[in-house]
Amino acid sequence: MAGSQSLTPIRFKDPSPYLVHASDEIIHTISRLAKKPEIIGLYADQQREVFILSAILAFNEQHIIFDVGPQEAINQRLLDAKSICCVAQLSSVHFQFTLDGARSILHDNRPAFECNFPNEMLRLQRRDFYRLSIPLSTPLSCLIPIKNGGDAEISISDISLGGIGLLGYYPDLDLSIGSILHRCRIELPHIGVITSDIEICTSSAILLKNGIRTLRSGCRFMHLSGLSETLIQRYINHVERKRLALE
Repeated sequence: MAGSQSLTPIRFKDPSPYLVHASDEIIHTISRLAKKPEIIGLYADQQREVFILSAILAFNEQHIIFDVGPQEAINQRLLDAKSICCVAQLSSVHFQFTLDGARSILHDNRPAFECNFPNEMLRLQRRDFYRLSIPLSTPLSCLIPIKNGGDAEISISDISLGGIGLLGYYPDLDLSIGSILHRCRIELPHIGVITSDIEICTSSAILLKNGIRTLRSGCRFMHLSGLSETLIQRYINHVERKRLALE
C-alpha cells in the first residue's frame, strides 16, 4: 500500500510521453487499484491542500465510485470542484488521472462519490536510468549560480545519468516546471565535479520522515558531457559498493 506522502499530484511540462489512452489498459489499472483496495489521493482542482485519502468501492466502464473522507467540509469542496485529480501507486509506478467532477450518491447505504470513467491516465514508470537515492550519511548538494552573485545550495535527493532530484526551496531560484538552471555544479565525493545546465521537469510536494513538507523538483541534465556521465556512473558504483559492504 502506498504511503500517503507519495500520493501527491505531479505536474509536467509535457505529460504526453506518459499518457495511456488504451481503454483496456486503463480498465486493468483501475481493477488493480480496486482489488485491495489501494489508497488513492483525491484532489479538488489539483489543489494540493484540498484532498482526501480514498479508495475505489466499485466501478464499471462508465463510472467509478469512491469512498468519501471523514471531513464533510472537504467532501463538499470535492463535490464543488470542476475537476478531481486522482493519484495512486502500484509496484512503485505512479498513476494519475483527472475526472470531470464528482456526484454524491449512496453506495451500500453509505455516502460515496461517483465520477465518470477516465479516458486517459498518466503512468510514470521507473526511469530507464538507474536512480540512486543519496545516502543520509553522505549528503550531496547542487550549487546553482544566482543573479546577485554566489551560489544557491540545494540538497540532492537522488541522481542518475538522466538527471537529479532537488529537495527544498530557495528564494532566489525559479523552480517552476520548464525553468532552466544554468552552470549547475555537483561535487561527487572521491570522484570529481560535474557541471551541467538542468531543466525542471516535474514538481511535487513530499512529506519527509521528520514530518516537514517540502518540494521535490525532478530535473534532467541538458547536454551532459561524456566525461560527466562517466563520473556519475563511477559515483553510483562507489556508493552501491559501500552499501553492499555494510549489508
